[in-house]
Amino acid sequence: MKVSIITIVRNGENHVRRTIESVLKQDYKNYEHLFIDGASTDRTMQIAREYESHFSVMLSEPDKGISDAWNKGIKLAKGDVIALLNAGDEYYPDTLSKAVPVLRAGADMIYGDTELVNEAGKEVFFNRGKFHLWKYSSGFGLYHPSVMARKSLYDKIGLFDLRFKYAMDSDWMTRAAMSGAKIQKAPHLVRMVDGGVSVKMRFAAYGEHLQAMQDRGAGERTVYLSMMASGLRGFVRGMLRGERKV
Repeated sequence: MKVSIITIVRNGENHVRRTIESVLKQDYKNYEHLFIDGASTDRTMQIAREYESHFSVMLSEPDKGISDAWNKGIKLAKGDVIALLNAGDEYYPDTLSKAVPVLRAGADMIYGDTELVNEAGKEVFFNRGKFHLWKYSSGFGLYHPSVMARKSLYDKIGLFDLRFKYAMDSDWMTRAAMSGAKIQKAPHLVRMVDGGVSVKMRFAAYGEHLQAMQDRGAGERTVYLSMMASGLRGFVRGMLRGERKV
């Protein structure tokens, strides 16, 4: 199976190189790497051009946000599998070789564990979870850099909805789950920068997530459980922070 890895970025000069290098180090070689830049004004494209021969697509132009940039990449992708690896996020050398067999065995969408790191690349949290619609928004499930899906699933349920500015990945995964897609956990591991737009606008992102579940027919019970899980998580984190200050 050929994997299309899509990296989107705007003004990511401080960490885009480590993302590109992590793809170059993959021990699974049947992939293409698409680089979609949103008209960066820093040195991002200067760095990207150092790797121009590596990319199957290298594009730099204004866009309408994350959903639009991802959609551009997906439309240009030639692979059987779509993987979204934003600038700053990283694969381990065996990420693809561990992930692809699960897709080859019949899964429509897979996800793995995620190390959350700061801008300097230092780990701040390790997410090891299992995907459920009601758990996703409360952080117990998965993070999008670990997600890979068959191109045929995108063809079936559509691309990312431009209405969503923060929870576009959550909306897409909700649609995937509601469509009956076979979603499985795989043994691969990725690294993700903890500080993206959805993290900085956490409450807005959570509101969009709830709206997406309602729009896609997930049901009131699922929405209620999501709200309860998120509230409990916030309470526990608050307690833990309080204990650390003592």
